[in-house]
Amino acid sequence: MKGQLGLGLSLPDDCRFENFLPVPGVTMPVSEFLRTDYGAREREAVYLWGPQGSGRTHLMLALCQDWLSRDRQVQYLPLAELVGFPPGEVLAGLQALDLVCIDDIHLVARHGDWLEQLFHFYNRSMDQGGCLLVSADCAPADLALALPDLQSRLGAALIFHLPGYSDAEKLRILQFRARCLGLDLSDEAGQFLINRAPRQLLQLTEKLRQLDRASLVHQRRLTVPFIKQLFGW
Repeated sequence: MKGQLGLGLSLPDDCRFENFLPVPGVTMPVSEFLRTDYGAREREAVYLWGPQGSGRTHLMLALCQDWLSRDRQVQYLPLAELVGFPPGEVLAGLQALDLVCIDDIHLVARHGDWLEQLFHFYNRSMDQGGCLLVSADCAPADLALALPDLQSRLGAALIFHLPGYSDAEKLRILQFRARCLGLDLSDEAGQFLINRAPRQLLQLTEKLRQLDRASLVHQRRLTVPFIKQLFGW
């Protein structure tokens, strides 16, 4: 990965636009924008916000994969993993890249050192014509950052809201992801999984990956009895 930091980071290859199901009126507008329009102009900052499992991390990683496939320089920064590192070292030189994705900026809302460095990085990135994609679990106005100037910058970005999914939408997404893996997930089996597993989409898709591996090993279809057996439900 071009621009990859030497911090033990890696870019997962299972989050792509091809296995992201855009839900009309929910995630379709932002996924279409990122896939087709984002990056057409220089100095473009975009802010995605929504609850955990709303698709913002998947879209960030999908955009990184898409840009890498076109030989553009990108960096994905998951703040959940980086908050303990010196921010000046993490961000040094990244303004020269085509795209930087900063995930979960709300996690550093009270970290003055991170906020100051992010503020200066934001300005350097925009000055050099880069694209900056930031995500959080709330709107910019609700971040309550300890550095108001950075909050103001984020509020001026192009903002997309990703609301949480209904159970019916989660079922559609799980069935779509199953088809991408070459599996068939019936309505009955999918609904059983949603009812018994943690209801966050992130945890549900992880259960689906476990089912994919187990079905290959045991040569079993994704039935309710098989799901019960595998997870001890």
